[in-house]
Amino acid sequence: MVKTLSGQVQQLKPAGGNGGAGNGNGNGGTGEGPGPNPGSGDTGSAANLATPSASGGAAAPGQSPPPNPSPSARFNSPTTLQNVPGKVKFGPGFEIKSNDDEYFFQFHNLSQFDYRGYLQGGQDPTHDTFAIPRQWFMFSGRITRPYGYFVSLQNGLDTVLLLDAFLDIDYDPRLQIRIGRYKTPFTYEFYVEPVQGLISPERSLFFNNFGLNRDDGIMAHGRILNSQVDYAVAIQNGTRNGFLDQNDAKDVAALVNWRPFNGEENTLLENLNIGGSVVAGNQNNVPLPQTLRTAIATTGNQIIGVPFLNFNNNVRESGDRALWDLHAAWYYKQLALIGEWGSGFQDYAKVGNLANRTHLPIDSFYVQAGYFLTGETRSSVGIVKPLHPFDLRPGQFGLGAWELTTRYNHLELGSQVFSAGLADPNLWANRVEMVDVGLNWSLTQYVKVYLDWQHSEFNNPVLFAPGRRQSTSDMLMARFQLFF
Repeated sequence: MVKTLSGQVQQLKPAGGNGGAGNGNGNGGTGEGPGPNPGSGDTGSAANLATPSASGGAAAPGQSPPPNPSPSARFNSPTTLQNVPGKVKFGPGFEIKSNDDEYFFQFHNLSQFDYRGYLQGGQDPTHDTFAIPRQWFMFSGRITRPYGYFVSLQNGLDTVLLLDAFLDIDYDPRLQIRIGRYKTPFTYEFYVEPVQGLISPERSLFFNNFGLNRDDGIMAHGRILNSQVDYAVAIQNGTRNGFLDQNDAKDVAALVNWRPFNGEENTLLENLNIGGSVVAGNQNNVPLPQTLRTAIATTGNQIIGVPFLNFNNNVRESGDRALWDLHAAWYYKQLALIGEWGSGFQDYAKVGNLANRTHLPIDSFYVQAGYFLTGETRSSVGIVKPLHPFDLRPGQFGLGAWELTTRYNHLELGSQVFSAGLADPNLWANRVEMVDVGLNWSLTQYVKVYLDWQHSEFNNPVLFAPGRRQSTSDMLMARFQLFF
């Protein structure tokens, strides 16, 4: 009887401007059955005055007609819009959160604008160019505990696509479930390091050409052993940066990162990280990427990255793939040192004889360092907050944070790539040595400038324009980045 009477009262149009079924505290509602805000002119409606249920939800506006009949306490149907008291804050990003922390919504933006110029002029199809490698719009939040979500859209170079879309179920930080399209747990530099906080502007040769990037699947992840160990295990399609699988088999990817001295504050090894990752599965698709390049991720445009190996058009990824990676990262005061060794194999075959597979070994490593000249300290790779943000106004003068960076990178594919006819040895190389030297300038925690010189050497002269080959490549990259 109480439930029936309550439902009837909730559906009555509120009288005057007193907020209807208010609770007398000025909020215009109890938080369970939301009411209008006093003095705001919001008198409510039958839909948003109905008592919501504990789960479910009406269709979003614009996708379907309004519910008919309107939601009512007589049924276990929620309101289309709850009036939940909340709070708003900025930095980084925008956040709207309910007072009880059950709901929150965040928006973040990443904008990167590059200039890439090459000492070896006259290249084709690669050219000197201004470019927008990443423009991301990121939306995240929680729809009551323990259900979180993350959705991001990307405009990268000349493509627009869905980057991430996943649901997180987080009852316990030791075991969380992620469902959807997400960052694959393979390599420390990809899974742990955020792209907006990288030391060098682009990731390594191994990841850019053989990492999985995003993929669809289900992942278990968490933090255990007194927060010393982060782990992630995923079952997914296995298509590099793809949306649909090309065969029935699924890949397994896993990563573990151990901080053995975590919690030992102000010690030399407090921020030491060691660990590894692996991905394994069976493939049946055209090579992705078809062309291996020096400084662009899997989805990169051919105008951007210098090619050093192109698989022949009759080649397919066919058969087993198993890649593994070991990493170590150490952060101490202004210094960051990171190294990874990636190795493994992938099977390839030619169209018309897919049963005759070539077992192609892959081996790579890199070592990189970053050091803040202006005194900022770090515990990991990420956004830095300058001690003195850049400002020319009297009394607020500052130069921002300046970081000196360097990286040495090696990638080698087995000679089978040529002997089995997967690529032309007269046009391409199977080994690359690459050196980066740069200077990063964080004007504020939101604005960052990269300056990077990248020198690459190939074990065979590679095609860089019709009828022309080069043994080295030199690129100057300047990047302006905005992240909030």
